[in-house]
Amino acid sequence: MTIDKYLKKEAFKIVIAGDGAVGKTSTAKRLAGTLDISQALSMTPGIDFQSFKIESYESIDCQLWDLGGQDQFREIQDDFFHGATIVIFMFTIDRYSSFMNLKSWLELIPKNVEISYFLLANKIDALNRVVDRQHAIEFANANKMTYYEVSALTGKGFDEFKEDLFKTLEYLYIVRKD
Repeated sequence: MTIDKYLKKEAFKIVIAGDGAVGKTSTAKRLAGTLDISQALSMTPGIDFQSFKIESYESIDCQLWDLGGQDQFREIQDDFFHGATIVIFMFTIDRYSSFMNLKSWLELIPKNVEISYFLLANKIDALNRVVDRQHAIEFANANKMTYYEVSALTGKGFDEFKEDLFKTLEYLYIVRKD
């Protein structure tokens, strides 16, 4: 690949958003192949980046933007949605407020732009589920999101989500290329 082609190659921007401690960093690291479950994860200080490639018929570059979910980072968060191809909203099934706060996260999305949305219900390995699955599915459908239940920590349910995400990226790559 010449330097000219390399400079023109654009990465897909994927933003992972949701309240603090819902598993965004674990999800980003699992997608990028860098998750080490023996290592403790700390609060994301504003924003963190991961990158990965999808090796299909062509190499597709992706950037994951992991937004810190705490209130002190709210004033910088809305700018990071600009240019996103995919937004992955996350909540945890054992904390109802993380589900209810999805509405405020949706308000940060720029209007009149084409973005693919996923909704991840995380921590399905938790014993105290408080968010009803059907209620979450209805929210996803009402907001044109593809819904998955996963455990970013154990990987349960993650393969199906990852496969669908990668197929979506491959499709968007073909559309963008044409």
